[in-house]
Amino acid sequence: MKNHFCKSILFVLTLALATPVLGQQDTDVKYSNGKVLLQQQRYEQAMAEFLPVTATGNTYAPEASYFYSLAAFKAKKYKEAQEMLQQLKMQYPGWAQMADATYLLANIHFERSNYDEALTQLQQLSTSALASDAASLERFYLQKLTDKATFERLLARFPNDKVLAQAYADKLIGTWYRPENKATLERLVAKHNLDRNRYLNASPRQQQGFDIALLLPFQLNQELSQNARKNQFVNDLYAGMQLAQDMMQEQGINLNLYTYDAGPDTATVKRIFNLSELKQMDMVIGPVYKSSARLASRFASNTGIPVINPLSQDAELAPQGSNVYLFESSVATQARQAAAYAYTTFSPKTAVILFENTKDDTTFAYFYKEHFKKLGGKIKNYKKISSSQASATASTFNNLNLTDAGHIAVFSEKMTAAVNATSKLQASAAKLPLMTYNSWLNINQISLRQLDNLEVYFISPKFIDTTDPAVKSFRENYITRFNIPPSVYAYAGFEMLYFYGSLLQQYGSDMATALQEKGISKGALYPAVGYTTRTSRNELKTDNQFVPIIKLENLQPIVVNTVY
Repeated sequence: MKNHFCKSILFVLTLALATPVLGQQDTDVKYSNGKVLLQQQRYEQAMAEFLPVTATGNTYAPEASYFYSLAAFKAKKYKEAQEMLQQLKMQYPGWAQMADATYLLANIHFERSNYDEALTQLQQLSTSALASDAASLERFYLQKLTDKATFERLLARFPNDKVLAQAYADKLIGTWYRPENKATLERLVAKHNLDRNRYLNASPRQQQGFDIALLLPFQLNQELSQNARKNQFVNDLYAGMQLAQDMMQEQGINLNLYTYDAGPDTATVKRIFNLSELKQMDMVIGPVYKSSARLASRFASNTGIPVINPLSQDAELAPQGSNVYLFESSVATQARQAAAYAYTTFSPKTAVILFENTKDDTTFAYFYKEHFKKLGGKIKNYKKISSSQASATASTFNNLNLTDAGHIAVFSEKMTAAVNATSKLQASAAKLPLMTYNSWLNINQISLRQLDNLEVYFISPKFIDTTDPAVKSFRENYITRFNIPPSVYAYAGFEMLYFYGSLLQQYGSDMATALQEKGISKGALYPAVGYTTRTSRNELKTDNQFVPIIKLENLQPIVVNTVY
């Protein structure tokens, strides 16, 4: 959930950026450089700049100590981060932002599996403005804890911790349940005023697990070789789900998966939806084809059972109030989120937009333009191109007037457009931000070094951080079990089942309430997943509202719009 610093720290960073230069020029320069590097997510370089400023007696020593720790945390150098925070708490106990340092120290202890120390730190925040954030952080890490003995030891040491008690109760009504646990549940419910109906009247079915129907085009009636070629994406999706199922079982959440072969034939899909057993499910994932969208919507509406479309980016398949949700971000959401990032980040608030003469690119550009204007931005140039006409495309880019433009957006996957756009910027506006598709990273005619040297931002809805320990672990487990590396569909299958399975455990089948309260948070493998708008948690959408925007730094992709 939260490898993050909270809103108040955003304020601290903003305030620090405005701090006037004081006497010790070298110290001030290093402090200023460190803040810039931290904002650029160049964490190890930031640590090197901040470290000399942390010395006792320096004007910015407390702030530098915190920012050093934050950079070390982001770089996964937990030992260095912890030692600096402990020094900060000892030397500057009255620092105004000490609550943020305490929160970060708790996060570090959780990452290092030091649960006692983490809870000790969080207890210091129980009456602070960060109390709610602290509870969310604790809930996230305790959900991942799979050792029952550790839970029992923590409960004995922290008997008044309601979040801890509720997390343990959630485990007990899952696969950890034994008849002898009933007295423990009764005690926890009484002491912490937990929901009696949920914890004391849990049905045997809930204790046995949650039932999820998978309506996917396995196409089992085809020859094996033909099926393997055409439907590898389904096999990968299902394989990822199987690994998520195993992991969740280790965490005390039992998910029962029931597969149904649901291809493009609507008569077959209708027959499946009419099966009495399907009305006993807690959730349905699929079907994937647009031809069955109306059947899925009718089923979800009539039964109250949420239906998840695992692959589509078409918002029309999940209208508001239908109880149907897209796991992916819709095309409209991708464009709007990219426009929102551009408006917030780039100055001046003017855009030059070029787009390919195709339906998809025209649609994407339209949503981008309209949202940028809605936020208050101005469109300096809005032009359609046809990359099949190479000379005309080159002329269009060469004649672009980028004066007073805050950024340029190019929505085309064609090599001709990408080469002309980068050439234009290299020649006349190397520092002008460029917003485009992630597919440009795979265009052989442009090197990663060229893209790194420019200010290019890539819209990357399926981004996976291969340096993340959880992603590395998943990849290793996947290869061990299936003897092939995971595809994007395998990652999606894992993330999907883990995300929705966790919601079923916590909220049951009331998906609207679950998604509303969950908000946007870090995924198991994805940078983040969530269905509420980032401007108002009260506005629930039916598609994933987090769209990663990435940028190359030292040839490595980093997410620049991270959810903290």
